Amino acid sequence: MDDWIRDVFIVRAHLFQLALERMRERGEREAEGLARLLERHGVPKGGEVLELGCGTGRVAVPLAARGYRVACLDISRVFLEEASRRAAEAGLKDRVEVVEGDAWRVDELFPADRFDAVYMIWTTLIGYHLDKARDLELLERTKRVTRPGGVLAILKTASRDQVVARRSCQGGDVPIVSEWEDLVVVEHPEFDGIRSLLRNRWEYYRRSGRNLEFLGEHEFTLRIYTITELVELAEEAGWTLEAAYHRLDTLEPYKPGRSGINIVLRKPPQ
Repeated sequence: MDDWIRDVFIVRAHLFQLALERMRERGEREAEGLARLLERHGVPKGGEVLELGCGTGRVAVPLAARGYRVACLDISRVFLEEASRRAAEAGLKDRVEVVEGDAWRVDELFPADRFDAVYMIWTTLIGYHLDKARDLELLERTKRVTRPGGVLAILKTASRDQVVARRSCQGGDVPIVSEWEDLVVVEHPEFDGIRSLLRNRWEYYRRSGRNLEFLGEHEFTLRIYTITELVELAEEAGWTLEAAYHRLDTLEPYKPGRSGINIVLRKPPQ
């Protein structure tokens, strides 16, 4: 496990959880869009779905409330404890399975051909190891636990095209500020366009009146793909591209340079 992954999701998981806890409403909207996407691609309610890197269950739990049986996989015990609590609070313990483990061992953690659909959302897993071979491995292992004819959805994932276009409009890397009533998160992105690496540092502050109390920070670096590169990598792993979308909430067609990566891939029938 890379040092930054351990630091962000295990050692300092409490920091990232502060942001995740305030994204419940966003998670509800994303689950609604995901449910429509799954039905559009032949995964009806009642189907078995796996979320890779589920975090605190902000999408998985409301997706289960919409009729799906959802397995949640994450390496962070802190996140999974919250996901389990949310499922119990919603009366969905029988529809949400919580599993602690490494996504790169997904085919050791679940039986072959089990899931009707697998998804990852919000720039999760792809690019974490800065190594194309590791991303290919993840796509291959994920295919093994997906039933023949099942789908993989890679959603709301950073696209090199979009990052470059935004950076060009802004005149370079600029901080990104996310604010909630009591929490402020300041991102400091730095994009290496030659190696296609996105480095980022997140600072967390608690708001008290006009004052900000510094809570901590963490850093990470991701490999960023173009949609073409990611589709080609998925095809190398044996997936077939089915659709590309602009936005999850509207399911509009993909718009070059304006969209993040929202793709649906299908495992060929045997």
